[in-house]
Amino acid sequence: MAPTTDSAPIAAADDHERAARRLLELTREMLDLGHVGDWVLFAQREEERQALSRTIFATPVPRTAAPLVADCIRRVLDLDQELITLAEAHRDQASRAMRDAQRGRQAANAYRRFSR
Repeated sequence: MAPTTDSAPIAAADDHERAARRLLELTREMLDLGHVGDWVLFAQREEERQALSRTIFATPVPRTAAPLVADCIRRVLDLDQELITLAEAHRDQASRAMRDAQRGRQAANAYRRFSR
């Protein structure tokens, strides 16, 4: 069962490990996107990252997955410092992109609700 970004809980050790690796990958992608100024994709990756974080911690991390998950989380937290600095330096652009991404998601959700 592959982890999803819809906040569905995951239970298996392999799924937690996969999700933690993906969380780290998303964080690295965000750094790259921030450095090139692609704030729209940056915002989309942040939404994915938030959903994946909720998914990872919706259920207890199995003991066998704990070392890898902890390592990935430590790395994400380290990278978050650079992400924060980068986003603060480009606050207006990043904020505008985050709002636009959220509006797009809300419009898509409304369309899905009323198109049935």
